[in-house]
Amino acid sequence: MRPFRTFIVTLALLLGTGLFAQEPASAEAVIPGTEVTIDEANIVTISSKGADVRSVLFDLFTQAKRSFVLEPEVRHVLYLALTGVEFEEALNIVCRTASLKFEVENGIYFVTKLKPGDKAAAEPSTKPVVAIKPLGKLTEQDLQKRVTTRLSMADIRTVFAEFAKQTGIVIEVSDKVPNYKVDAYLIDTSLKYALDVVTRAAGLSYERTENRSLRINAPAKNS
Repeated sequence: MRPFRTFIVTLALLLGTGLFAQEPASAEAVIPGTEVTIDEANIVTISSKGADVRSVLFDLFTQAKRSFVLEPEVRHVLYLALTGVEFEEALNIVCRTASLKFEVENGIYFVTKLKPGDKAAAEPSTKPVVAIKPLGKLTEQDLQKRVTTRLSMADIRTVFAEFAKQTGIVIEVSDKVPNYKVDAYLIDTSLKYALDVVTRAAGLSYERTENRSLRINAPAKNS
C-alpha cells in the first residue's frame, strides 16, 4: 500500500504546481478599456490605454446621452488622455486621431471613415461668430404637412428624424430629452397631430423657433 500512497501525494503536488504556474498567464489577459466621464457642463474626461475607437466612441456618446451611428469595419487603437474638454472638441480629437469624420443630422451623429478628398474633423475654430438673421417661425400651414410612420420601439430621436425627412422641416431635439423608445404608427396624419401625439405620450413639449424649425424640449425638472 505504501507505493500507492506515494503516487497519490506526488500527483497532488504536480496538480498543485500546475495550477499555481497558470496564475501569471491569466493575470496578463487584460483587455484594454476606457474611462469616460462627462459632467453637467458637458465637460469630458477620457482615458484610453490601447482601447479600440469603437469602445471610446460608445462610452463617449453613452455618457453624453447622445445618439450616434458608426460606419461598419471601423478599427483603430487609441492611446489618449483628455481632461476638461468640451464634448464637441473631444469628439473632434478622437475622430482626427482615428482618421474619421462625423456629420450631425437631426441630432444624430453619423461617424464614418475619411475617404480621399474628405476633410478631417474640424479644428477648434477661432473665427468670430457672425450673427444670422432669423428666418421667422413656421406657419400653421407648414404643420399640416403629412407624415406616415410604422415604427415599433424606435428611439424617439429616430421618430422625429423621420418626421423631418418626410416634411423637409428641421426638428431639433434637446440634449436633455431622454432616449425613450416609442411606438409610432401614424398613417397620413398632419405633422402637428403627429408631434402632439408623440410629445404628449413622452411628456415632452415642442416649439417653433425663429429659424423655421421645431425644437423638442424636455419637461422642466420642477414640473
